[in-house]
Amino acid sequence: MQVSAIRTQLAQRNYVIREERSFYSRAHADLIVGLWAAEQLGIEGDEAIKAYAANILATGVIVPGGRGGFEKLAADLAGTSVSLEQLRARYGQAMLNSFVGAA
Repeated sequence: MQVSAIRTQLAQRNYVIREERSFYSRAHADLIVGLWAAEQLGIEGDEAIKAYAANILATGVIVPGGRGGFEKLAADLAGTSVSLEQLRARYGQAMLNSFVGAA
């Protein structure tokens, strides 16, 4: 196998690994922020809170680009005292804390 073919193959593997890590990190952040948002929305009961967070996670996975969870939360929290800046800050912190494979 030529060196250029090996480099191409390694670059492709590296890209796939980075994309998988990014996907799982975004999904984890959707779940964490979804749990927090459930509290902000006054949802009570462990099962209801977990179901709400799972719905946010599913929305984030389904929508291309990975912003579905954020968009749904922004819409759900629009009628509360939570600002978009607070939501972005929560997502930022969750992404930092949930980065899969961080060394």
